Amino acid sequence: MKMMFACTTAALALSVPSLAEAQTTPASSTETGPTSSPANSASTTDVGLQEIIVTAQKRSENLQTVPIAITAVSGESLASRGVSNTMQLGAASPGLNINETAGAFQPSIRGIGTSSSLAENPVALYVDGVYIPQQRDGLREFEDIEQISVLYGPQGTLFGRNATAGVIQITTKAPSFDFSGRVHAGIDSYLTAKLGGYVTGGLSNNVAASLSGSFTKQGKGWGKNLVTGLDTYRIEHDWQVRGKLLFRLGENTNVTLAGDYIDWRRRMAELSPTPGTGLGVPNPYTANPLKSVYDSYSAVENFVALKGGGASLTIDHDGGGVKLVSITAYRRVKSTYQSDGLPIGQFVLVPNSPNSPSRSISQEFQVLSDNSGPLSWVFGLYYFNYRNGVEPLNRNFGGFFAPLPTSVVQRQTFATEKTESVAPFGEFKWEFMPDTHLIGGVRYTYERRSLENARNVFVTAAGTSTTTFHQGSVSYSEPTFRIGLDHQIADEIMGYVTFNKGFKSGGFNIGSPQTAPYLPEKLNAYEVGLKSQLFDRNVRLNLSAFYYNYSNLQVTQFVNLIQTVTNGPKARIYGLNADLEARISSSLRLSGGFELKHATFTSYPNAVFGQVGPGGVGATLVPGDATGNRLPQAQNFSGTLAVDYHHEMSAGSIDFNATASYNGDFYFTADNRIRQAPYTILNSSVTWTLPGDRVTLKIWGTNLANERYATTALETTLGFVSGYNSAPRTVGGTVSYKF
Repeated sequence: MKMMFACTTAALALSVPSLAEAQTTPASSTETGPTSSPANSASTTDVGLQEIIVTAQKRSENLQTVPIAITAVSGESLASRGVSNTMQLGAASPGLNINETAGAFQPSIRGIGTSSSLAENPVALYVDGVYIPQQRDGLREFEDIEQISVLYGPQGTLFGRNATAGVIQITTKAPSFDFSGRVHAGIDSYLTAKLGGYVTGGLSNNVAASLSGSFTKQGKGWGKNLVTGLDTYRIEHDWQVRGKLLFRLGENTNVTLAGDYIDWRRRMAELSPTPGTGLGVPNPYTANPLKSVYDSYSAVENFVALKGGGASLTIDHDGGGVKLVSITAYRRVKSTYQSDGLPIGQFVLVPNSPNSPSRSISQEFQVLSDNSGPLSWVFGLYYFNYRNGVEPLNRNFGGFFAPLPTSVVQRQTFATEKTESVAPFGEFKWEFMPDTHLIGGVRYTYERRSLENARNVFVTAAGTSTTTFHQGSVSYSEPTFRIGLDHQIADEIMGYVTFNKGFKSGGFNIGSPQTAPYLPEKLNAYEVGLKSQLFDRNVRLNLSAFYYNYSNLQVTQFVNLIQTVTNGPKARIYGLNADLEARISSSLRLSGGFELKHATFTSYPNAVFGQVGPGGVGATLVPGDATGNRLPQAQNFSGTLAVDYHHEMSAGSIDFNATASYNGDFYFTADNRIRQAPYTILNSSVTWTLPGDRVTLKIWGTNLANERYATTALETTLGFVSGYNSAPRTVGGTVSYKF
């Protein structure tokens, strides 16, 4: 499978000259926001590949002129590939691995991410320029997507905090003064009904609005709880709505007011690597083996829910040679969850959190030059205020864990981490000789974190309680910078080399406030790349090679019955990334890419290892040396390949897509005990657009090979592997109407 992806990519690049028709170069795009051609755009225009506009450097630029490894995909292309939410993004971007822990969206790029749902991820998620810190807030449906861009590697100058692994930029559609819209309804093989729509139009000569929304309800779960009889892995409800108002205050000033609201609840199930087993040994507690990897033998309902939203105000003023941008944002969400820490059919260990609130305030100012001269620049100031807490996080004990009146039956953890950060930044690009640019940028981050109202309450079976209090504050300041060169080798070929210094601040584990704060992680990243458009712009081939050195890498370990962020490791990552799009004819396109990498700990002598307990029952966590082990979530090879075909006929048009996403094996933990075997996800869709281009009928399928794999897994002190499984094969149909 590895050779298939690599060889196919190379063959496409070599075969296109004989397959592609001679084309004229399309005119440059004049749009000011991120854009990319839809999957079937070749059917409506007889030109080569269209320009892709991204905002990876805070300004609208052609993807091929940006010296950063980027995968950018339009909303239409995502839909044709069966990517309808953030959890499925890995099918569109090699090197991006998506995991889920208790409803938390946990991406990793090039092997760097986190499995702690209470910490901020080193892959920063931005929606319309607004940073989304809470991981469960990142679980999004795609209803009004203009473009999604994945920026590989540290983006410490322009994006700053929590971007040591990279950035995911989600850009939603801007309101239009022309009235238009789309509504759709669909159902799938698990009786998941989904309704959604988008409408936009002008309210006056200077005001335009847009509104999008979706509702999802799953009628049948993927599995069954054999104790309670309830379905597992079922979306009970998912409401998502977004609205925008665009005000044109003269010819040079636009003001956009946006708001969104999310409310979802879904059932989960814990997993073991095989039914009825712990760390590879028989589970002595479970008398009835599970019939499916989606089944559960839990004494309680496993669920996770989130409710909340936010608002943002973006002011964009063109002052003639200088552009001023202000982005103000406020978000507040609350999540709840409950799981069975020991799914043996008895109430033994049940963690839950009835209230995990999160509130963030951010303000960013940008001053940007135009691109009219040899020197372009951007300066800015970023402020971030964040509160993230558990009120409380409970560990409830019963059965043989609490046999005596003096036994602890509940441990309650109350804690709030407050973060305040400010960072000035600037970057320039100077054409100091023809076709050659010097790139330089710097950011200085100051961040203070404090632990507030932190306490552990231990309640016994007799009703007595003991409370321990914890407090602390830490502050960090660190400059990060970027320097590089790019050179236009030919009209459609650009090469670049860059060095980035990345930084992610330390902090507190609010689920375990008695532990010491973890330290900042630092990164030196080197990258060399080549961006090219070949054969009359019928092939777009972008390559990059990278080398990372991490110090004090933040890793997640299961300590004190919870995922805990710790420090210490040094790590090295290097590899090659390729991204390809080819227009074979006016009707046929192929796209894809692959990533090869080597990611290991170069020093990690104080890791935590899982070890099966005496007699093969339970387990203990012991110190171990993980030096030389592979990083968690780091695949040696991953790749994607998509085929899009468009055919016009008297009865309308047919669009066909087939997408394959190969994921090499990887480990979930630093001790390299829990391994996920390689798997390939196959998605496909056939869309019939009726004459008039208003009504479409779509049949689609995801995970058609019915691959079974875990989205996250961890080993606990109880001798069990706990985690969550991926979606099974699902097929469905959707009808849409445009107006």
